[in-house]
Amino acid sequence: MKRRSLLQGLALATIATHARGESHMSLSADPKDILAVTAEINRYRDAWNAADLTAMGQLYMPSIHWINVRGMHWRGFEEVDRAHRVYFDIMFRGVQQDLLEIESITPVTGDVMVAVVLWRMGAFTTPDGHKLPPGRTRMTMVYTRTGAGWRIAHGHNEDVAEDAQQFDPIRGTAMKR
Repeated sequence: MKRRSLLQGLALATIATHARGESHMSLSADPKDILAVTAEINRYRDAWNAADLTAMGQLYMPSIHWINVRGMHWRGFEEVDRAHRVYFDIMFRGVQQDLLEIESITPVTGDVMVAVVLWRMGAFTTPDGHKLPPGRTRMTMVYTRTGAGWRIAHGHNEDVAEDAQQFDPIRGTAMKR
């Protein structure tokens, strides 16, 4: 029951935030769909943090495409699932991914939504032995409505280059006149 109350509270907060113009969530989307996609993003985070690749796989469309932070393009459930399993075995098991912000959820059609999500990835060691510190990544996730709910049709994760953020002509500080 607590989860239902939490989700209802999130929906009301989302609607209230829209009314104040403080969010990048789309006003043209059904608030129930925004809430459902938000719940799916949280399910993704929870599955990642539990290293539960079976639960992660349940979030994917069979025809999913995935582009990882190093530009590798995996096509279809089997490739995406296998690649994640390999990388969890060699470097991501136990590495936490914190949800920092859902920056936007935008409807494309009544059955397709695009979410932009900011994550904080814990430290890990790459396959070639490089130790990477914690850092932020920004992920675009395309969700499609199915009979089983919203599923990920496409994911693209990008490392945030922290040193370049000051030069963002929209939000950076170095480019302001």
